[in-house]
Amino acid sequence: MRKVLPYILFLSACLMLQGCFTGVESTKAITQKDVEKAYSGDNQSNSQAIEIKLDTFPNWEMGKRFFVTDNNIRRILTPSQDFLADTLKLEGKQLIYDGYTIGISIDGRPIVNIHFKYGSCNLQYNTNRTLDDISSYASRFEVPFLVDIDEVQRLREKLLGQTLYIKTSIWYDIDGQMTWGRKYVKVSITDVMPGDKVFPYKVEFDDSGRKAYVFMSYRDNYLHRSFDDLFSQTDIRERYPLITDENWQRIINGQIAAYMTKEECRLSIGPPNNLERVPTYNGVREYWYYSNGTYLIFDEEGLLTSFRR
Repeated sequence: MRKVLPYILFLSACLMLQGCFTGVESTKAITQKDVEKAYSGDNQSNSQAIEIKLDTFPNWEMGKRFFVTDNNIRRILTPSQDFLADTLKLEGKQLIYDGYTIGISIDGRPIVNIHFKYGSCNLQYNTNRTLDDISSYASRFEVPFLVDIDEVQRLREKLLGQTLYIKTSIWYDIDGQMTWGRKYVKVSITDVMPGDKVFPYKVEFDDSGRKAYVFMSYRDNYLHRSFDDLFSQTDIRERYPLITDENWQRIINGQIAAYMTKEECRLSIGPPNNLERVPTYNGVREYWYYSNGTYLIFDEEGLLTSFRR
């Protein structure tokens, strides 16, 4: 037994040393929260907030106008003799708010019915909620597929003619089809119009003669894409004086190249969806993985050594 014990201790020490040198066995799994925390992007907010007045039901004024974003609104309107629900086409049209009434649900609750007019047609949206329910919403109550035209006009007055720096390369054409653009470049805001059923505001801008659009929201119950997510009022280039002009041009066009830093790659194509850190004899090698199949490999000094796009 006395001879066996030293052998066991020696074997255990060897295993511990092996783990220390390779580090693979003790590598901590990196979660999505870790990725977002480590590579959250440009967290500097704009010094001048863009705020507009938001109108809240039931305080809408009679005659208030709404833009219809989708023909599927017919599926939520109560059928009447004024129209055929299956053939009603309202996308791109405007509805006029015509007040609300209180009805009785099948379970006896006093529910709110919101009324609109379109030409000679009377349209009704049954909320299936009481007025108290609507008033107690954490975020304001909204009718699906409608964009408040008054809010669009207020945002237009705030942004029209401004020169800003765009922070996204995901642009859209006039038909709402996604296209690829530049980012961190100076653009001029030329119009604001109603958006779609997800993002209520469509912002038109000019990039050296090229007209394009981005979709924007102010509403808590929509996917968040605020002014700060899309634009900066200051030149972002000035925040990164150590990046060479050559690499900044790559970043503007969403390109990457060997020996770019992790920060330069993040600015160019965004933070990864997942990452892996693997200890080596010389430090830590980092692997970035994107949902579209792109991956990047950084050496122990944090420089891009290989990638696939």
